[in-house]
Order: sequence, then structure tokens, then C-alpha cells
Amino acid sequence: MRQIYYTIRTLLCERGSNIIRIISLSLGLTIGILLFSQIAFELSYEKCYPEAERLALVRCQMTNLSTGETAGDDGEIGYDYTVFDVVAPTLAEEMPKEIEVASSVLSMGSANIYYEDKLLPDADYIFADTCFFQTFGIPVLEGNPKDMIMPGSVFVSEHFARETFGDESPVGKVLSVEKQNTLTIRGIYKDVPENTMLTHDFVISVHQNGGYHAGAGWRGNDVFYAFLRLRHASDIDKVNADIQRVIGKYTDLEYDGWKIEFSVLPLVKRHLASPDVQKRLVIYGFLGFAIFFVAIMNYMLISIATLSRRAKGVGVHKCNGASSTHIFRMFMAETGILVILSVLLSFLLIINARGLIEDLLSVRLSSLFTWETLWVPLLTILVLFILAGGIPGRLFSRIPVTQVFRRYTDGKKGWKRSLLFVQFTGVSFVLGLLLVTLLQYSHLMSRDMGIVVPGLAQAQTWLPKESVEHIKDDLNRQPMVEGVTVAVNGVLGEYWTRGLMGNDGKRIATLNYNSCHYNYPEVMGIKIIEGTTLKKQNDLLVNEELVRLMKWIDGAVGKTVNDIQGTIVGVFRDIRNKSFYVSQSPIVLIGDENANHAFDVRLKEPYNENLKRLNEFVENTYPNISLRFILVDYMVKDIYKDVYRFRNSVWITSAFILLIVIMGLIGYVNDETQRRSKEIAIRKVNGAEASHILGLLTRDILYVSVISILVGTTVSYFAGQAWLDQFAEQIDLNPLLFAATALFVQLLIVICVVLKAWHIANENPVNSIKAE
Repeated sequence: MRQIYYTIRTLLCERGSNIIRIISLSLGLTIGILLFSQIAFELSYEKCYPEAERLALVRCQMTNLSTGETAGDDGEIGYDYTVFDVVAPTLAEEMPKEIEVASSVLSMGSANIYYEDKLLPDADYIFADTCFFQTFGIPVLEGNPKDMIMPGSVFVSEHFARETFGDESPVGKVLSVEKQNTLTIRGIYKDVPENTMLTHDFVISVHQNGGYHAGAGWRGNDVFYAFLRLRHASDIDKVNADIQRVIGKYTDLEYDGWKIEFSVLPLVKRHLASPDVQKRLVIYGFLGFAIFFVAIMNYMLISIATLSRRAKGVGVHKCNGASSTHIFRMFMAETGILVILSVLLSFLLIINARGLIEDLLSVRLSSLFTWETLWVPLLTILVLFILAGGIPGRLFSRIPVTQVFRRYTDGKKGWKRSLLFVQFTGVSFVLGLLLVTLLQYSHLMSRDMGIVVPGLAQAQTWLPKESVEHIKDDLNRQPMVEGVTVAVNGVLGEYWTRGLMGNDGKRIATLNYNSCHYNYPEVMGIKIIEGTTLKKQNDLLVNEELVRLMKWIDGAVGKTVNDIQGTIVGVFRDIRNKSFYVSQSPIVLIGDENANHAFDVRLKEPYNENLKRLNEFVENTYPNISLRFILVDYMVKDIYKDVYRFRNSVWITSAFILLIVIMGLIGYVNDETQRRSKEIAIRKVNGAEASHILGLLTRDILYVSVISILVGTTVSYFAGQAWLDQFAEQIDLNPLLFAATALFVQLLIVICVVLKAWHIANENPVNSIKAE
């Protein structure tokens, strides 16, 4: 009890420094716990399923037999994780000794879903076959999974059922797709956690007309995931050894000079197989460690800075019989109390900023902090307690008892400089990374996409040709509308694709093609740089990239594109339909007045108000048609939302770590001026000016800051370059920008030192000498 009494009394005597320590620990803990928990969350992807090690995913890779070039959807790896619809059932039938069950899944749900004419916003769904629940081991709480064989059948999650239908049973109720097709709910399944590649509110039967919805058998349309549940995890080697032979029985594995190689990957490795995910997690780790250890170093720095003031008190305790162990325990108790207060403050920060945190991390806190991952924040707190309390506690316990009789002048300069070095390195790294994210996001949002984005709105639905023309005419007559056009594919995302054959007959790229009305280029703001626009059926427009790939140096007008019906009438400036994550695709726009599905409207200003008026008109005029427009500008922002979130995460981390470092620096300067007050007074008596005193204190900091800032900015340069590798279009990392960042950090440090030391540098030296 006496030790607790002394501990509390000491904490109250050091109120100022303790408040700073609690704030810095809270900020470091908040960011550290969140980032470390996010890393643990992503490392546990796909492990939510029973016996997840037995789940596998089929993938394929295309290799050019002449050049060795590989092609796929997953960046540097070059794998495509979607295959034909029949791959999963075929493998299960051909390899029954290795494969227990298999499922084909189509994850392309983008249609509007309604219940009793009410739009269900953000409804997330997939198409799957009757083996889906058995393959993944997802418990079905109500209904028979075999009912999925019936087209239009739906099984909903617990959460979706509760949110949509309340206490009523959803079984037998009907949902509507685009107000055209109906879906009948036939069962409920247990909610699936968020750490999986397949997140869904409900599952729709993929079975249709004896086949699969959107499936084409072995003839094409490789948009299906093929999931396997192996009998034993070790059977994956046998499947990989035989999969080429099995699939080769049904389709050619070589065409147009390319070879297709199929393989199977354990599902638990799918998420981490992506280079972009790996780099992001490494950067998250750097950010987390940077702010976490900067907070710890700041705590230790402030603690060690109190040595000269507390040395006599420690000596008194030892004179009264306290051992070094007792002193160590007392200091650990102080740290324990401060850590508990910091944890409580961090908890309040996380709870009050829950919405912001969930948006930044793209995961609910209830999924981030589960019983399985609770060890992450607990371990973080434990490491914080041991490091923050153990090292300073050891230094305090070694103070000799003779300090009762004399002034303790050991400044522990080596310790302090080491701690400052870590802090300056951390803040330089985070600010350098912030610079990269700010510039790249600004570049993405301001880069010309080849279309005029402001004022462009889009809605998608399939309608009969007569209805399309009627709606188009009605929209054109509205006062808020400048123009209307229709195409098969939306303005953003991949169009229909086929291989682009070069002049030698070999495949050279994947061609994107889109059928559209003749006024499509005009309404979209697409610039024609050669020839004319679309004027009649099967007129073709090609982009600059296609002309470059085909090496048409004599012009493209009058030529044809492979087996696409029609003649090229013009060339348009490149448009980035697939965003700046991937390289520019060759594109063909096909003139077709029968084009259907994507309605594009050019609005007059003010855009948001006119968008609201447009949707009200459509809803009132066509109540039985699902046609809801959204601004393409919002769609572009949604594409880069991960960049936006990452940028904001770095913003917040930068602000927190900068605040922590400034608090630590102020505490360090304050201690140095107090400890060296007699020295400073004597220097002033001997003629030293205030500028000389400020230079003396600043020079001590510069010895540490120059090297540490150089290290931090250098690491941030390479980390930023690694993060930028996910983009086909990226900013140039000019070293001068990082030099400017380093200079900014250095100036900030010098300013803090000067402002804090200004008073002591201009104080009457007599006051300091009298105090001695």
C-alpha cells in the first residue's frame, strides 16, 4: 500500500509531464492497435471457413510461346483467377479421390435489388450452384440447399434477413431484380465474416436453362470462380499434377501462340498472393511500428529527462531501506497506471471515431476485434508496458544512494539522443510517405480520362429496343439535360473483350469493344483526332493505343479490326475505361443504334440538383423500370476509394506522430535548459549572447536530426515507390520533393527548440545562479 501511495503521489507531482505522456501513448496506441489489427485481419483471410486448409481455388496463366510473356488479371503474378463455368464440376467428376466437392461462383452482382418496390441500397450478392454451402462449410440455418437447383432461388444471410425483414421469416418472400425478374427466398445461412474474398448478403442460384447464368461451357466467358474442397490438404499436389490433362480433354490449351496453364492454389493463400496486398501490409506495418515506437520513445525520453529532478527522491527511498528492485517496481507501477489511462483514452478515441475508422479500414470494428484477434491489441499493450516502463525503470533503480547529498547531473545524453533519433526517423518516414500519397491521389483525380467527367451521369438496365428509344427521347426533352446516349457497356470498367491479332496473325493484346449509339462520342466528350464520328450502323472508332499496337503509321481510317464487322471511320483520343491501375487498352467503339443497357446523360449545371431532378422524373414517369442515375464523378472516386482511404490513414498517422514528436522535443529541451541552467548562466556572464545560447542548444539537436531525417526520408522514398507500383499511371518521384520534406522537418525541429529555449536564453543569469 505504501508503494502505491508513493507512486500516486509522484504521478501527481509530475502532472505536466504525465499528461504529455498519456496523450502521446494514447495516440500511439490508437494508431498502432488499429494498424496491427488490420494486418492480423488480412493475414487471417479465408480462415473463417471450417477446415479452410482443404479449400482451393483454380487459376490459370497465359504464356506467350514466342516471348515467354505472361498475362493475367493479378498484376505482377500474371494469374487469372476466373475460369469457365464448367471447370469446377468437371474437376470434381474427374478427380473424385482428391476432390470431395466443388462449386462454381459468379461474383458479378451489380443490379439493383428491390423488395416491395423499395430499393435495397448496397445489396451485395453472388451467384452460386447447389454445392456452394457444402464446399465452404457454411451452415444453412433454414431451408434445403438443394433448392438452389431451381432458377431464381435465393438464400439470404442472417444479417440481411434481420435488417430487411425484421422478426418475420424471409422464406417465401420475393425480391425483384431491376423490377423485371423475381427471386424467391428459400433459406437462411449463417453470416460470413468480412475477411474473405466472397462477401455477400445473399446467394442467388446460378442454374439457368440447364446450364449456368452467363456461362458458355468450354466455349468461353471465363468469369467464374472454381472452388474445390479437397479430401485432404495434401491432395492439392495431386490435383496440380493432373489438372492440365483433365482440362485438356475438353478444350484446347494452346491457341494463337499462347499456352494456358491451369493450377490450384490453397484458398488461404489467395489474398496474400497479391503483390499489392503484400506491399500494403508492409507499409501498414512500417506506419504502425513508426508511430507505436515513436510514442514509446517519447515516453522514455520524457521519463529519462526527469532523472535529474527525481534522483534525490530515489536516494531518499534507498536511505529508508528501498532496494533497486523496489525502485524498479515503483516505476513499473507508475507506468502501469499511465498505460491504463492511455488505454482508456484510446478506447474512447476508437469508439467516438468508429465511423471514420471503419471507412478508412473498410472493415467493421466488430470484425476487426474478435475473440480470435484480441491477442493483437493485448500484445501491443503488453509490449508498450514492458518497453516504456522497463528501460527507464532500470535506469532509475541504478541511481546511487549518494544522490541524497549532491546534485545529480548525469543527463543520459546517449539515451536521449538515441530516443530522439528514432522519433525523428519515424516522423520523416511518415511525412515522406504522406507526400507520395497526396501527390498520387491528386494526380489520379485530375488526370484526363479521355471523357468529360463533370456533369456526366449513368444508369444501367436491360430494356426492349422500343423502350430504349422512348426513354431516350423523353430524357432529351428535359430542361436539365444536354444530351443522352446509350451503349452496351458502362463508361467505367472492362468492355466486352476478345483477342487483338497483329498484322502477323498473332495475338498482341486484349481488345475492349463497346457498341453504342452514334452520338456516343459527342455526349461523352470523346475527342476525335482523325476521321469522323459514328454516322451509320457498324461504323468503327478506334483509339490511339490500338493504332499504335497495329503499327498503322499510314492512318487507320478505311481499315478493319480483325473479324469485327464494319470499317474504321475515325480515331479518338485514349479513354481510361479501366482506370489508371492498369495500362491503356486498345478500344473499338461500334456504331449500333440497337445498343442497350447503359444510359449516359449529360447534365446542365448545377449537377447535383439536376441529378436529383432527373431521378425524380424517371421514378415518377417509369415506376416499373429500375433506372437510377449516378454521377460518373462519384464512380471515379469510388474506383480510387482505396487510395483515398490510404491517403487519409497516412494523414492521420502523420498528424499524430508529428504531435508526439513535438511534445517529446519540447520536453527534451525543457529538461536540457533546466539541467544546464547554471552552465548557460555562466556562459552569459562571460559574454555569451542569446543567439549563442540558442545556437548551443540547437547544435545538440542537429547532431541527431540531420542523420535521422535523412534515413527516414530515404526509407519513405523506397516505400512510396513500392506503393506506386500498383498503378500503371503514376507520378515521378522527384528527389527534390523529399529533400523539401526533410528540410521542412528540420526547420520545424529548429523552430520548436528556439521557441522553447528563447526564455532561458534571454533570462537574467543572476536568477539561475541564485537558484543554484
